[in-house]
Amino acid sequence: MIKFINKLLLCTVLFLLLAIISKSNINYKEKITNYLYNKNINFSEVRSFYNKFLGGIFSIKDKTTTQVFNEKIKYTNISNYQEGAKLEVEKNYLIPNQEKGIVVFIGNKENYNNSLIIENENGIDTLYGNICNSNIKLYDTIDKNTYLGESCDNYIYIVYKKGDKILNYKDYLS
Repeated sequence: MIKFINKLLLCTVLFLLLAIISKSNINYKEKITNYLYNKNINFSEVRSFYNKFLGGIFSIKDKTTTQVFNEKIKYTNISNYQEGAKLEVEKNYLIPNQEKGIVVFIGNKENYNNSLIIENENGIDTLYGNICNSNIKLYDTIDKNTYLGESCDNYIYIVYKKGDKILNYKDYLS
């Protein structure tokens, strides 16, 4: 209980310190406001920071996702597709997540069919397209190598982004 109170006190002091600084100096207020309103905040990084320095205050771990297997994505052929890659896989292939992160989108993306977007702790967003039979829910924390779902056909789509920049899939798929 004392640990909880200490961490809560630390968070309160940090918040009040930021409020006082932003109130007393217009330059800091502009920097803080600009950062909060104009920068894309990575919730995976916030969650990672929270767990590292303040973990244990409130449990925010998801109990429903489990690690199923430890393998890289297996594919027989790879080709450029839209902003990323089209991977030929076995029909109903079990798709593993590549990095730990938070699910920020579930739905139908144009040209990618049923899709998941995972905001990884490393700051990279990964789109997995053409996924069926997924039990993943929005804002679930997904560990590395967790089963995401099955391929609807014999291919899946994958796109890597950091902010608005499209990343080369060849750097992440081997």
